[in-house]
Amino acid sequence: MRRTKKGFTLTEILIAMAIFALGGVSIVGLFIANMRMARNAMDAMRAAEIMRNVRALMTASLSRPISFGDDKTMYRFDYPGTSLKFRPSQLAERESGSTTAGMSVEARRAMFGNLDDNVVFFTLPQRNFDATLWGASQSRDEMTTMLPDEALSRTGDRKFSGTPPEVFRLVPDTLRSSGVNTPFDADDRVFYSFDFAVRRSVSRSSTAIDAGGQKATLDDLYVVHLRVYKGFEYAADYAGERQTNKPVFEWDFLISAAK
Repeated sequence: MRRTKKGFTLTEILIAMAIFALGGVSIVGLFIANMRMARNAMDAMRAAEIMRNVRALMTASLSRPISFGDDKTMYRFDYPGTSLKFRPSQLAERESGSTTAGMSVEARRAMFGNLDDNVVFFTLPQRNFDATLWGASQSRDEMTTMLPDEALSRTGDRKFSGTPPEVFRLVPDTLRSSGVNTPFDADDRVFYSFDFAVRRSVSRSSTAIDAGGQKATLDDLYVVHLRVYKGFEYAADYAGERQTNKPVFEWDFLISAAK
């Protein structure tokens, strides 16, 4: 008696392939989603690290007023490991095989700046913050102090005569020492930067009454609005225009100032 061997029909094979395809697409989708969440978590961790450091540095800075001019007061801000001179376009050197490892001290200072280049001074805004006047550029300048855009020198003059740097860029020691041709991990701090604005708080005292019969605003309380950026998409680095990229994280925190 002749026996026939059983096998899979073409329809069954197609159905099995469709099932495997659907399962594979789902697994790939989960993998991509997991990578995206891991990236967002890393960005949030770096941004939170920057926020904590800026808050600590601003707390220390606003507790040490510096007198200058006619009874004016300014404050110092210095974020160790940041550069106001470094431009991402300089990373093109890694394509040509050149490194910073063999650079002289003078050459490194020209690329990253020395301590004086990366230290800024600033004054606090005297005008109360009013959101209804935010559209007028003059009022905005009077109500806020933007750093590093409005940075001052040690003498109280504007620090930057030309186009000011847009952000404080985090430049790790590994970049300085190992050379710009070294492949970077995508989470390296060199890919993050920040700026911030200071404005007077609208919080009011629980006891003091102003001339209008209302509770007076707390005179020594300020709001720091921090913006953290990721990537090198700054048009000013190449064409002298304003920045084009958007912050990935923003925070507000309160801080008191000694005057």
